[in-house]
Amino acid sequence: PDNYALRITHYELKLRRRFRNSAFLTVPLFFINIYVKIALVIKMKDYNYYLFDFDGTLCDTTEGIFNSIIYSLDCYGIKEADIEKLHYFVGPPLFESYKKIYNVSDEDAQWLIDKYRERYREKAAEESKIYDGIREMLERLKKDGKKIAVASSKPIFFVEEISKYHDIYKYYDFVSAEDFKNNHSSKRDLINACLDFFGNPDKEEIIMVGDRCYDIDGARAVGLDSAGAVYGFGTAEELTESGATYLLNSPEELY
Repeated sequence: PDNYALRITHYELKLRRRFRNSAFLTVPLFFINIYVKIALVIKMKDYNYYLFDFDGTLCDTTEGIFNSIIYSLDCYGIKEADIEKLHYFVGPPLFESYKKIYNVSDEDAQWLIDKYRERYREKAAEESKIYDGIREMLERLKKDGKKIAVASSKPIFFVEEISKYHDIYKYYDFVSAEDFKNNHSSKRDLINACLDFFGNPDKEEIIMVGDRCYDIDGARAVGLDSAGAVYGFGTAEELTESGATYLLNSPEELY
């Protein structure tokens, strides 16, 4: 139902870690697994400021991202047959992903990014779609006077273009994202830019919503509650291990 989500408590996380390598046999593990999987259902706290990741949270940009990565790799001379590798590009900055996955130099990573954007610039909007329920959720937040911002490692040009294409840009109060000259901002930096814009309100009034561990880690680093969007690119396990305050199976559960 609306306004309800799965609460992930520190106690549950401790139990998960404690018994992961336990010498105990089937019976205690059976009950621990039941306890961990059946999270406490509570009414989500009412916040005044909602910060959103973009890819995998507001918008499904998989098609455009994957096709543009393949294009950049083709130009570089790499024929990528393992599509699963492409999933690692969703979340962290492109610069970090190219270097980590293909072990390229800083210079080559930037060259690959330029090639990626060469195609993505033409296809970003048409090869994307907003998740079901996003427009309605944003409209309800705005109607109730909530402040909305986007904190994304995606270049601001693409965030704005895609958002305007899907007619959701009008709901944003602020967008904190990269520019084409900077590919290395941490999620913490992007979140802090949002807080600065809003005049650094009480952190108890703010929640960060994202689908990857980077979003949850960034929120924790700043001292914010967080909601993990399981409907996006991440998994419930990844978001739980990162310490998400809530898990969302759909946008409607946020508000």
